[in-house]
Amino acid sequence: MRKAITSLIFLIAGMTAVCAQEPDWVRQHPVSDTDYIGVGRASLDDPDHVRKATQEALADIASQIAVKIESSSFLHQVDVDGRAREMFEDKISGSMTAWFEGQEMADSYSGNGNYYVCYTLDKRLYAEKAEQKRKSVLSSALDYLQKGRAAESSMNLTQAVHLYAKGLETVEPWLFMDLTAFSGGRQVNVPVELYNALLNVFSGMAITVNTVQVAGEMYKAVAEPIAGCLSKNGVAVPNIRLKAYFETGSGVVTPPASTDYTGTAEFYITNVTSKEQVQEIRITIDESFWQDLPEAYVYMISRQTIPSAKITLVLENGPVAAYLHVGNNDLEGCERYISSLLANNYFVLTEDPDAAICYVDLSSTLEMGETVSGGTYDLNSCYCSLVLKIYDNSTRELLLEYSVNRVKVLAPIHRSAESTIATCVREVMKRVNRELPDRLGKVKVM
Repeated sequence: MRKAITSLIFLIAGMTAVCAQEPDWVRQHPVSDTDYIGVGRASLDDPDHVRKATQEALADIASQIAVKIESSSFLHQVDVDGRAREMFEDKISGSMTAWFEGQEMADSYSGNGNYYVCYTLDKRLYAEKAEQKRKSVLSSALDYLQKGRAAESSMNLTQAVHLYAKGLETVEPWLFMDLTAFSGGRQVNVPVELYNALLNVFSGMAITVNTVQVAGEMYKAVAEPIAGCLSKNGVAVPNIRLKAYFETGSGVVTPPASTDYTGTAEFYITNVTSKEQVQEIRITIDESFWQDLPEAYVYMISRQTIPSAKITLVLENGPVAAYLHVGNNDLEGCERYISSLLANNYFVLTEDPDAAICYVDLSSTLEMGETVSGGTYDLNSCYCSLVLKIYDNSTRELLLEYSVNRVKVLAPIHRSAESTIATCVREVMKRVNRELPDRLGKVKVM
């Protein structure tokens, strides 16, 4: 009888459309106590207008269902930021229309360049199917929750994180439903429990280190190992990958390592490449702990306080041995200035090229150009160039290439060659002194 009444309503609406050329449901959204009613529209110019209008009508029905229970939904009970909330809402919208059953097209209309369609969904039929789906989703999600708690209790935290995440993925598309259940002697909101369990894995975690300070030398390994011990509420946590990295300064540390049965992971600093006297190494949980999770979950976890600890590295010997080789040397005198700059930037010059960590190659050229007439005397145009290259003496890798190209210097024509060269050296070094020290300070030897 109810279906007959609903059909009669739309039959009358269709008859109205014949006379008015536009049914009432196009002008005003219909309301029914027994059915969800959705209206969709698409341009007739779109070759896919029937499908798109149908999708819009079903989405209209979905929005009506979601609004009725939104106040008790997961999104209103958990403080989810914009990025994660957007992901959840997309999943909800996509899943609601995907499992609808029993929806019927009640009417369609074409006019004003648009195609309109009206769908109905029996509220009783929807409620029956929704309850079946709710029970299935709750059963699966509770299973993940309980298994995750068991894994966490046994300190298998990697497994616990992935079980909680799987549980959340299971409930994500159905968050428009009431997903509360009786578990552990109490009524719980299962999505909220899974969400809090995922984030609380890190609660009570701490990393302690075997030493707060180590001594090292530039471009050398540190003999003493560094180690971090991971615990949760005072209990050692095994099989979690930790990583160590330079937070300030720079260097090379051995790759991430898993904690042993005592919760400890050990690392070695194999090279120190920064000239900073005091540097800091940070030990924390490696991203592989959560790398297989969906992007939104990774983002949520990254906003938590991830345990970490700091170790200070203090350099004992700063200067790096360098051998200076001078090739073409038109600008005699530059060598002395360059040697001084090297010494002021953590280099010590050695006469033995085999003992040097860095090999420095210096060359300079002077080209005589045109004569320029002056008020009192004529001037020679001198074009001066300088090239400085620094190599890693063991690998021959080019670490720095600095050059000054054809700097024009005017020198009185009556001056001696020695005086002219001295003037050129002075002018070139003005520029070198402005630019080179900063470049030298950034040289890193691996």
